[in-house]
Amino acid sequence: MNKMKIYKKLSLIAFVSVLGAGFTTAQASPCGVELCLSDFDAAQNLSECSSEINEFFAIIEKKRGKFSPSRTLKKRRDFLYRCESGNTMDKERILAKYGAIYKP
Repeated sequence: MNKMKIYKKLSLIAFVSVLGAGFTTAQASPCGVELCLSDFDAAQNLSECSSEINEFFAIIEKKRGKFSPSRTLKKRRDFLYRCESGNTMDKERILAKYGAIYKP
């Protein structure tokens, strides 16, 4: 594993731990979602990310009773962009990969 990947995973663990300590509500933070989904494979193994990941993929919009990828993408984009401190490129990469699908 290269140093950047290790650093990213350690940063993810540290941030999510701090984030989890600061929130007492059941609702996930858009910034936490961005952080966890920026490295989805690593985040799947972290219990701290499960609520953020589940919250993001629970955002589903339908049209005439059927899953609507475009409406789901818009709703998830609106949610993710509530995090003002995040990186726009990371948000768009996350949305391109996970914005219009059911949970992988």
